[in-house]
Amino acid sequence: MSPFALSLVVAALLSGVFLLPVVRFAEAGKGRRKILSAAAGGSIAYIFVKLLPEIETAGLVLRQEGAHFLPYQGVYGVNLAMMLGFMFFYVLDELLPARSGTFRVAPGKLVFWTQTAGYGGYIAIIGYLLVHSISGTEEVSVSYALSMCLHFLLIAFALEEVHGENYDRIDRFCLAGACMGGWALGALFNLPRLVLIPLFGFVSGGVVSITGLVELPRGQEGRVVPFVAGALGYAVLLILFS
Repeated sequence: MSPFALSLVVAALLSGVFLLPVVRFAEAGKGRRKILSAAAGGSIAYIFVKLLPEIETAGLVLRQEGAHFLPYQGVYGVNLAMMLGFMFFYVLDELLPARSGTFRVAPGKLVFWTQTAGYGGYIAIIGYLLVHSISGTEEVSVSYALSMCLHFLLIAFALEEVHGENYDRIDRFCLAGACMGGWALGALFNLPRLVLIPLFGFVSGGVVSITGLVELPRGQEGRVVPFVAGALGYAVLLILFS
């Protein structure tokens, strides 16, 4: 299978995370939280084992290619993009109404569509990066595809929990379409690496922020054993197959 066809297959699989009713197969209880905690653990493993080294490499490439015209020779470019990605999703989360006890008050239409647009744009960037790698290789790695599946599962759980029926009726289709739309843009347009690298940094900050917002602050709602098992198990897989 050609790298282009492989990227299409991966984009379709990632879109399927939203299209399939994966957030409904377990009731909102221990089973559902265990799955979410395990997925969050896998995302944490991806951040520390794969993502941070890739950020370091991306920063080096940006400094080499943009040293002559970027401020400070591009030293802080990737890190600033990562910080912006982190803050972006923190702000999106802060738009939600405060919890009332163990329940979160349903957000209004403006917040719903703002979150849909924010997550949709983010997912479209991920879809685009399936076609164009900052490393210069065209083939999508299995570890990246699986890591993004876990990440999209976290997003699906989080948005369904917040938006409920609106997620099932509207949001999941918008997000699935955003992934395929991003892939289509990648098939049509080729951005220079000086643009791709900050986009990768932004996505990396989003991965860190979303993982923390969905799982880590939840206290007793999280499940320690699935979280640790997911993190250690996926870390081993990443190392063995890297």
